[in-house]
Amino acid sequence: MCPIALYILGPNPSASTFDHVAWIFAAYFGIAWLLLLGIIVRPEQVTKPMLVLVTAIALATQVPLAITLESDLHASTTGLGPSIYTVGLPEELAKAIPVLAVALIYWRRRSLTPRDYLFLGAVSGLVFGAGEVVHYFTVNGVEEFYLTIQSAVPPIEQLLATGHSASTSLFAVLVGPVRYFTLDFVWRFLTDPISHACWSGLTGYFIGLAVTRRHKWYAVAWIGLAAAAVLHGLNDWSRINGHLLWIVVTVVSGILFLGYAKVGSRGDPEAPASWTPASPAGGAMGPDECC
Repeated sequence: MCPIALYILGPNPSASTFDHVAWIFAAYFGIAWLLLLGIIVRPEQVTKPMLVLVTAIALATQVPLAITLESDLHASTTGLGPSIYTVGLPEELAKAIPVLAVALIYWRRRSLTPRDYLFLGAVSGLVFGAGEVVHYFTVNGVEEFYLTIQSAVPPIEQLLATGHSASTSLFAVLVGPVRYFTLDFVWRFLTDPISHACWSGLTGYFIGLAVTRRHKWYAVAWIGLAAAAVLHGLNDWSRINGHLLWIVVTVVSGILFLGYAKVGSRGDPEAPASWTPASPAGGAMGPDECC
């Protein structure tokens, strides 16, 4: 993957070239996480058309909807409350749309379980997370790196004026900021897709509980969304994001996702006799075919 990205970057990179490279890395980590989640969750009734549908709807709706909602709510991460209801909630709502679409389209397929919806939610989150990290890298990241280099010019000139060599001056001033910049973005490419997958997976699980009518929809449908919005808001809160607690929030999100995946793997309650079983011609995939 790295050689491909470097080949595309080429000797004369442009702004669009960085976009392409960012998408390559985002797709690489997204697909890697998808394969791993397929092994962990093992969704028995998720079909390839469902995955294509979720991905297509996610690419078409998530970013425009999230940006619109965040703009209307004047998104802010300076406080925990605003971070939850102006960032976490809008983005989790946007990621729930593809899962709800599958629930509506496959309404009569009662064989779908909450664990299947957990996986579909995770796929929706992977798509959103990949797109978000690309945006962060190509917009915020480039600007941040430019400001870092710009602020480093005076100290470098001062070291050069005092007799230090050019290489020593550059290394002394830039090694710290460049190392932080690199680690920060490697961490984001690695964790953003899976973090969003865990949060939207929680939303998907409780949508599944509501859709399968094993609980009153108004009693459970909102629980996953609320939990995901809170975790998302904590993750983006300026006092946590980029600090040690940022890792803690990511780990807690992963543990919750794995917990619900484990609960689902124990076997779901039997469907009422009035439910119509899915037809074998429906194309349901086995656990080894989901990804």
